[in-house]
Amino acid sequence: MPHHYYPFIRFQYPDGTIRGHTYVPIRVINPSTNSSLLSLGLLDTGADACLFPAELASALGHDLKSSGVKSSVTSGIEQTSVTTYKHTFRIELLPSDMASTVWSSTDSEIDCAKSNPPVILGVADFLSFFRLTIDYRKEQILLDW
Repeated sequence: MPHHYYPFIRFQYPDGTIRGHTYVPIRVINPSTNSSLLSLGLLDTGADACLFPAELASALGHDLKSSGVKSSVTSGIEQTSVTTYKHTFRIELLPSDMASTVWSSTDSEIDCAKSNPPVILGVADFLSFFRLTIDYRKEQILLDW
């Protein structure tokens, strides 16, 4: 079974605390233009689906609110309402060195939000394709498929 290990990515917060987070390197592609961006995606087992920031969609050539774009309202942190706009993307999972592609999704409609959240990799569009193991002691993530 193909698999890949990722270290936790450590961030220092303004109060000086340092925490490890479950981010993995990805390439996000607009399949209509083949334009792409490298990013870190937060593995979020509590997110039903992926959520991308509006800035990412715009940078890849999507017109966030153009006519014909589906919009909806989803629940954010603490059940706050977040308006989202669906755009088509392909997600490629990269190894830690970002040198190649180790897995690629099909084209999927992903919700994009103007609130500019981090790139969230949720269940329906990403995590459901993997077995995810998070080892907090070793600060390591294992994805296999």
